[in-house]
Amino acid sequence: MNTPVKNTLEGRGQKTASVAVFNPRTIFLLIMLGVFSFSAYFVLAGFSDKFKTGNNGSAHVLSKSAIGFGGLMHLLKKENENVSLSRTVELRREDRKYLRIITLPQHAHETKLRDLKLNSPTLIILPKWNTKSDPKHKGWVTKRNNPYPDVISKSRVDAQLNVLLDGAKMYRREIANEKISIYPRGGVVSGEKDHFYSFPKLQTITGDKFLPIIISDYGPIISKLKDKDIYILSDPDFLNTHGVANPDRAEFALEVLRMLSEEQNTNGYVFDLTLHGFGSSQNFIKLALTPPFLSLSLCLLAVAFLIAWQAMVRFGAPIQTGRHIALGKLSLIYNAADFIKLAGRDYKMAPEYVKLTKRLAAESLHFPQGMSEEETTKRLDMYSRHAKTNISWSELETKLSSATNAASLMQGAQKLYHWRGALPHRQNSGDENER
Repeated sequence: MNTPVKNTLEGRGQKTASVAVFNPRTIFLLIMLGVFSFSAYFVLAGFSDKFKTGNNGSAHVLSKSAIGFGGLMHLLKKENENVSLSRTVELRREDRKYLRIITLPQHAHETKLRDLKLNSPTLIILPKWNTKSDPKHKGWVTKRNNPYPDVISKSRVDAQLNVLLDGAKMYRREIANEKISIYPRGGVVSGEKDHFYSFPKLQTITGDKFLPIIISDYGPIISKLKDKDIYILSDPDFLNTHGVANPDRAEFALEVLRMLSEEQNTNGYVFDLTLHGFGSSQNFIKLALTPPFLSLSLCLLAVAFLIAWQAMVRFGAPIQTGRHIALGKLSLIYNAADFIKLAGRDYKMAPEYVKLTKRLAAESLHFPQGMSEEETTKRLDMYSRHAKTNISWSELETKLSSATNAASLMQGAQKLYHWRGALPHRQNSGDENER
């Protein structure tokens, strides 16, 4: 049987206070960690294309293989030349002052070739080698074994040329290792000739629309389109990593690039990466986190931080505002008085206020009912003289009834208040004094 609950403080058992499951500091750290993780994921997702290493053995500037051009970029940087990378089909404004270098891949899609905007000084380097990945070294390549050829077919190279520049033809010597001589033009190569030994399968280029710039003893290796600032390098072994590993070819590569840069009045080099799958598309994240919208994003972030800080440091629940017009009789009186005061008609209430005071004074002095106004006024004047007030009732009534503004009404009301306080409140005392 349950024991009855006592009608005292001991009647109910006291419950112990519940212990918080998490420490507030721990919760705050978890929230900050979540915000940081989400922000980092958000930013990395927007700029993910720029975090690719690109060392996949292809013929581009990010590749460190023999057919890549990573060695050329390293050489230019060592010579304190301005070097940039382009991941968009159309160059950025700051990259238009550079000489654009486009390295054609082995398998270039025709659509991507047609999408290239060749509206700035450009050097196009043709492909040459047909390679495969080296399983022993990541990013390296080796020649293909028989029966596969170690060079790209001439028809494939001509097909790429016809998409970019109509009328160009590439020729390739089938000798694996031979001596070639380069004839100077405008002081590009020091001396009368520059000789390269053990050069494999030299490629040259010809065409009616091209002007030869650098010529070997087997044909032009660098030509310029007559009506545009577009140059063609027929053989990539003069500029790729395998080529610039040779000191003579490295010196030749620097002299050729500087000659083209001076001819086009450019002050740097920009390597195109769009044809090799490293293109960058614009998205909302990049737009918000790069100039000119970066300043706007920082301002919005600062506003969000201030809002969060204000929400953290505020004390207690927000104060609830009450009704503008409260309920109840007293509130109704106050609101009505405020409306009358706001309208500026408070002094016009003086006559009615005088009548009300006169009636209340008559009731407090127990005047007979049905007494005329004149008789009531006379008796109130008599009581004023008996109470020795400074002013009679007749004078008060006249002054208040003629009030023209709130100030005169207030002065008369104060005198009337003091007058009522000085009057006797019993009829007997008044009758005895009258006798």
